[in-house]
Amino acid sequence: MEVTRTSELARLLIAMREKGLGEVRQGPHGLRTVATVDGVEYIDDSRSTFLDASLLSIIDLGKPLVWVADASMVSAVDQRLKEFMQQHLDATVFFGQAEHCQVDALDAELGRVYGTDDLRTAVFTARELAVEGGKVLFSPACPSGHGTANHAERGAEFKRAVMDL
Repeated sequence: MEVTRTSELARLLIAMREKGLGEVRQGPHGLRTVATVDGVEYIDDSRSTFLDASLLSIIDLGKPLVWVADASMVSAVDQRLKEFMQQHLDATVFFGQAEHCQVDALDAELGRVYGTDDLRTAVFTARELAVEGGKVLFSPACPSGHGTANHAERGAEFKRAVMDL
C-alpha cells in the first residue's frame, strides 16, 4: 500500500514538473557533482527551488542519501512527505531559521532529522551523517534567501562549504 502511494506521488510530481517547471536540470547548479570527499558524493541541486523538483532529485539519486534543505519548508512537511522521507532518505539536514520545535518533532517521529542555523554548518553535519558510497544532496526546495540573491549564489555557497570539508 505504501509503495503504491509513493509511486502515485512520484507520477504526480513528474507530471507537475513537466507541465509547470520544464527541465530544471539544465545549466549550472542543476544536479551537478561538486566533489567526492571520503567516498561521499556532494551534489548541488540549488536550482530546485520548489519541493516537487527536490523530491524528483531524491527519487533519481536513490539511497544512501542525505538531503540538505531550507528550513523554511519544514512547516510544509505533511504525513505523505514524512512517508516519502522515511522511504527515500537516510537523513535530512535543514538549514536556516525554523522553529526548533518543528525540527525536533520531525526528528522524534522520523529519526535522523537535524536543524542548523546556516548552510555551511548543514554541509558539515551532512558529512557526519553520510556513509561511504552515499550522496549528500543540496536541494533547498524553496526560493533563495538567507543572504543569497539567487540559486547561483546559494550553489556557490554550498560548493565553498564542500571544498572546506
